[in-house]
Amino acid sequence: MCGIAGVWRKRDPIGIADLSDIARMMQALAHRGPDDHDSWSSGRLALGHRRLAIIDPSPAAREPMLTACGQGVLVYNGEVYNYRTLRQVLEAEGRVFRSVSDAEVVLQALHHWGPEKAVPLFDGMFSFAYFDVRSSALWLARDRLGIKPMSVAETGGRILFASEDKAILACEGFPCRVDAREITLRLAWQSRDSSYSLFEGIERLPPAGLWKITDGGIEKRRFWHVLDVLETARITGDTASDAVQMATLQTLLEDSVELHCIADTSIAAACSGGVDSGLITALAKRFRPEIHGYVVDPLLGHSEAANAERTGRHVGVSLRRVPVDRNRFFELWPKVIWHLESDGWHASHVGLMAMAEQCRADGVKVLLTGEGADELFGGYAWQASSMRAWRAWSWPARLFRSKRWLDRKFQRLRQAPFSRSIGHGGGWSHNAVLRALSPDLNFLQPEIFDRLQPVTPLTDRAFLGSCFFDMYSHLQDLLHRHDRLSMAASVELRVPFLENRLIDYAIHLPRRHKYRDKTGKWLLKKVAEKHIPRENIHAPKVGFEISPHFTAGIHGLLRGGFLRDAMKWPAASIDDFVGLARRDVASRLRLVGMELFLRLHAGGETTEKLTETLHAAARNDQT
Repeated sequence: MCGIAGVWRKRDPIGIADLSDIARMMQALAHRGPDDHDSWSSGRLALGHRRLAIIDPSPAAREPMLTACGQGVLVYNGEVYNYRTLRQVLEAEGRVFRSVSDAEVVLQALHHWGPEKAVPLFDGMFSFAYFDVRSSALWLARDRLGIKPMSVAETGGRILFASEDKAILACEGFPCRVDAREITLRLAWQSRDSSYSLFEGIERLPPAGLWKITDGGIEKRRFWHVLDVLETARITGDTASDAVQMATLQTLLEDSVELHCIADTSIAAACSGGVDSGLITALAKRFRPEIHGYVVDPLLGHSEAANAERTGRHVGVSLRRVPVDRNRFFELWPKVIWHLESDGWHASHVGLMAMAEQCRADGVKVLLTGEGADELFGGYAWQASSMRAWRAWSWPARLFRSKRWLDRKFQRLRQAPFSRSIGHGGGWSHNAVLRALSPDLNFLQPEIFDRLQPVTPLTDRAFLGSCFFDMYSHLQDLLHRHDRLSMAASVELRVPFLENRLIDYAIHLPRRHKYRDKTGKWLLKKVAEKHIPRENIHAPKVGFEISPHFTAGIHGLLRGGFLRDAMKWPAASIDDFVGLARRDVASRLRLVGMELFLRLHAGGETTEKLTETLHAAARNDQT
């Protein structure tokens, strides 16, 4: 896991100013790779790399890495877990290796097979820049679900790219301008963080992005999308018994966890009281007997620590509590926003950063988590609620409606088919306006629904479609959070549920294996019953919650702040927004979080100063 940076000159050769920018970019990414760093330049390209050494920590795995012939160059961030298998194939085809790293396998595969053939073979999380001297082509890529990030900015004479926006902002002369439209979209609760920047002039590779940069410009393509790989016949034709599906899922999970335990360093598990992380912790114990776990323990609010420790005792893994009180929350929240490059609106953001910092203090470089299971296996309540609107076509309800009525309702619902769709249940004009806010994401909803046309009944189609849509909406924000906040503490966070074969298996499961008897993640929970306490498996799903008292009083920051000016709030409305933030915790975190973001980037304040500001606001509200 690392940080990467690069400058591509469109015409002129790389100069001293470009090399200075690479140095600035690498400094801005120092937290992503404190173990080593290096740079390389030739012709019109300069590359920089910050290394977090996890697989093959020897100097032989240093990057930027060149092929023996010098015709291929790589900077790479992430892990390709099937690198040993790929290496065997490459060696059989005559390739010779100088290290035992996965980075060299990635480089050799790209150079020998070409990116278009090699990248779909990579099973893991990654972003990279690969330069093929033979064709003078620079390739930028990101893994299929966007676990690892890549930001890009095109200026008049250069293309800049890096693991985080802040590295591009560090380049001499690059303007730090916040995009008011992006602020609006986030305040409208759009899922934006993974694929869109809040800064003008910076874009991010989408999940499965594979961009080719040549003298002709940037050719943007993707190598994977659920709409491209979905085989509805596998869903409709599934006749496997529950026992067969359980055995299949068990094997796939074991194989994935074993791959994710590959590391030449210590590994721990993020173990909440729920099913997903508990199951990953239990399976990881088989491959890493020494593994221990962490659980965040908010000292105000709901704590999962007791449930997590129940799982720990059951599977023989010791758990370390990470306490978070109000002082710790105020200390970390501005840092969270700095590293997220967004508003840090959810309380769990602070919890994750606290956990990552504790890992690093304990000498742990790799943390396993259960993220992705809810999207793939149907664990969210809103996925199940997506079925409700489509019950009019079920027997016997459809007998009480005319065909004309059903047809009209179908066309209306098809535009916003899932319960979390923008404009779900609203009128045509309402849907159109909301879709215009974020067309690429919101027009994906009917595309997914139409792609599932052979699936019946319509309730099943809506449920599965909701799961697929979450892969490109809700999951994207979670993955962005995981990368930025773990890497802020120089910790690699791995997500075993998002392994290639598991993804393929999950997207082709019928609804009955995901949601049955009013139970989400039905099949996954059946597998989990073999490994973790039933009491934890069947407990109500609880997110990371903190008491409203954690942030009470900070709504006052919205008076006279940067957000007011950016959004052009009328003076008469300020009291209304402050009142909303006082009453509603979610709105308070989102609005004040965006205010803190603007104070950092538009006002130039430090995270330490903002911590003091939060404390002062809370005290003033009590007087």
